[in-house]
Amino acid sequence: MTDRREYPGRGRRARRRYLRHPGGLATCILIACVSAGCSRDTEPAELVPASREIGRGYVIERLPPEELGLEGAAFSLDDLLRTVERSLADSDTSRLLDLMIGEREYRDILYPAFPAAHPPINASFETLWVLQYPDSFRGMHRLLALYGGRDVHILNLRFDAPDQDYVNFVLHQGSRVDLTVNGERILDTRLFGSAVEVGNQWKVLTYPDDL
Repeated sequence: MTDRREYPGRGRRARRRYLRHPGGLATCILIACVSAGCSRDTEPAELVPASREIGRGYVIERLPPEELGLEGAAFSLDDLLRTVERSLADSDTSRLLDLMIGEREYRDILYPAFPAAHPPINASFETLWVLQYPDSFRGMHRLLALYGGRDVHILNLRFDAPDQDYVNFVLHQGSRVDLTVNGERILDTRLFGSAVEVGNQWKVLTYPDDL
């Protein structure tokens, strides 16, 4: 059954659909682990211990608030979309890079919760980071080559896959957007791949490198 949770887009509500275009090898590893049975919890939150997420088969330690700060984050999904629009219009490489999950954030917050960090895969942080970061960095520059200096307006956004709650953050996978570029309407495309929500902070996990 399709998850019908809706997300705000630019001027309208967004739709959700199942994953069509997983981005990057590291994301594929994560998706494979989730598909193998690491689904999000179904028990009431008040019954789940602070250091554990039931149903994954491994412990996720709940981090204190002071360790969950994200540098350069947007403070809502809509703020993230507007930041992407402005950064593309201004050809602002630095802001797009700041909006992407950094090495410290990936190592300390995301990596310990991902299935690939645990048996049977036991991938090291360095392995997953090296798989992901260069692809996302190239993807960011491809976005700038396509849309840099142009008037970009995101009309709506949808995520292809159900949200994944990893105790300290929520992963939103496989974003697709409808947008206008210099007034030309472009439907069902990508500006970023997955997004990470930590409290009220939002950052891009991946930029697509296969545009």
